Amino acid sequence: MSENTIQYKLSWSEYGTLVEDLWKDLDEKLKQHSVKTDAIIAILREGVFTAMPLAYKLNTYKVIPIQFKYILYDGSNELKQITKIPELNYTLPENPVFLLCDTFPSGGKTKTLAIEEFKKLYPGAKFIFASLMQDVSAEENKDILFSAYAADVNKDWETTHPVYAKAGVTNVLYTALPWGNIDEELAGPNMTKWDYN
Repeated sequence: MSENTIQYKLSWSEYGTLVEDLWKDLDEKLKQHSVKTDAIIAILREGVFTAMPLAYKLNTYKVIPIQFKYILYDGSNELKQITKIPELNYTLPENPVFLLCDTFPSGGKTKTLAIEEFKKLYPGAKFIFASLMQDVSAEENKDILFSAYAADVNKDWETTHPVYAKAGVTNVLYTALPWGNIDEELAGPNMTKWDYN
């Protein structure tokens, strides 16, 4: 098995362009479907970088964090829930519509687990999935009304989005986000241990 590498680290400016493209897609689809969101779910850690700009665009303070993390355990990566849904100091409707935000989904398991957790508290909830990268697995989830994203990708995670094209990178899996620690990002796919504080 060859080791994974990062070919390019996005700048904050490039990330800002992607967030603006995501917002344009989300805004258009919210209008098209005549849907209003009741709160935003930020899948931590990366999802907060998508959720917060969208919270400002949507003029809401209702941002609910939940965290999952792949941890190397007994020779394989396991997805662990790190935080639970916090107690809210505001009321949501019985059947809320949540904007579920991630930044870089690469398979959809985290999204599915977050939905399962929120459905325990809000069985009638529906979700809109927002991320920088297209996640075709969102289309398979009956609880997701629709998804919005900045960059289309094919089955091999390749894109023609102008930010990536200008950087000379076609595969989004080989890029890092501006705040990312490249060694930490590669620890998961390379199945190497990463020590956190």
